[in-house]
Amino acid sequence: MKFFYGYLILLGVASLTCTTAQDSMNSTSYFFYDSYSESACDHGLLRAKLLSSYASKETLPYYDQANRVTMGMSLMKLRGLDLFKGTIQMNVRMYLDWSDPRLVWDPAQCGNITKLHLLPSEIWVPDITLYNSNSPSVSLMSGVSAIVYADGSVLYIPPMHLEATCTMDLTDYPYDQHNCSLKWGSWAYDASEITLLDSIELSEPDFLEHPIWDIIDKNAAKHTQSYSCCPETFEDVTFSWIVRRRETHGRIASSVVTAWLILIVFLISPSSAGVRIVFAGSVLIALVVLSAVLSAEAPAYSTTRLGRFLIVGMLILAFVSVVNGLIFRFYPKEKPGQLIEGDGSSPPRILLIIDIGLS
Repeated sequence: MKFFYGYLILLGVASLTCTTAQDSMNSTSYFFYDSYSESACDHGLLRAKLLSSYASKETLPYYDQANRVTMGMSLMKLRGLDLFKGTIQMNVRMYLDWSDPRLVWDPAQCGNITKLHLLPSEIWVPDITLYNSNSPSVSLMSGVSAIVYADGSVLYIPPMHLEATCTMDLTDYPYDQHNCSLKWGSWAYDASEITLLDSIELSEPDFLEHPIWDIIDKNAAKHTQSYSCCPETFEDVTFSWIVRRRETHGRIASSVVTAWLILIVFLISPSSAGVRIVFAGSVLIALVVLSAVLSAEAPAYSTTRLGRFLIVGMLILAFVSVVNGLIFRFYPKEKPGQLIEGDGSSPPRILLIIDIGLS
């Protein structure tokens, strides 16, 4: 019996010792966790805490007011204009700035961390879309991280390769200039949910000039308009560039010099109508080649002033070749330099008058 009571006493003492030790360990662990979370919080813990409490990246940061999104664009490189497709290609750097209250923290409670890098796929990003894109889709989502600050402001600067539609005016080709615009705006949210602020910057030090095109003017404007699909109004920011072709005189000089050769046809003697035809045909072939080169560079070249100039030159040469062919047919073969009255081999008077007028 004494042995049994002694065993119970030992068992009680052991249980009391284990309980005291466990409480002591729990107290120590809690103290250690609090000390670590307040003074040794790193970027990984802060990132995990923010994303764990982030409700949904598909929901707007604010529903009681419009979400203010600041937009900007910096042109890094103008890759060129496609006159046949009516598009402009460029490399740009976008600037987007907005505020998200779900990403606010106190730097004093987390190692004085004032900013954090998060992927755009992890947080809400405004659905800003390029309306006049020539690509299937232009998304702001990229592998570039967004910079999140302690006050909840988010700065996102993704680089983009764009191809947008551009209205081409080729009337003054090859001294043409075009007004190309990029129209950006929210695709799903109206002005009461997302409001846009505009800014533009093109004087980047790393901007690469294009060998053919010069940018002579730029502009940014904000518009508010309604669409037939929806009763709400939507905002957009339009960035515009006026692009002008660098001065080139090669096409003009070759076309004008070739057209001037038509005058030589009228300086050749009427008795040498065959030479006239050969020379006029050579000039006509030269004009056809120039027209083919022009049509390969500019669509609908007949609408340009240079194209109309070449077409008129070809028509004149075709008419001169036909008239000289008739003259060559009826000129005397025995005495090419003389016209004998009453000789059946002499040309009709009507052709003689035409030939004298042309010569």
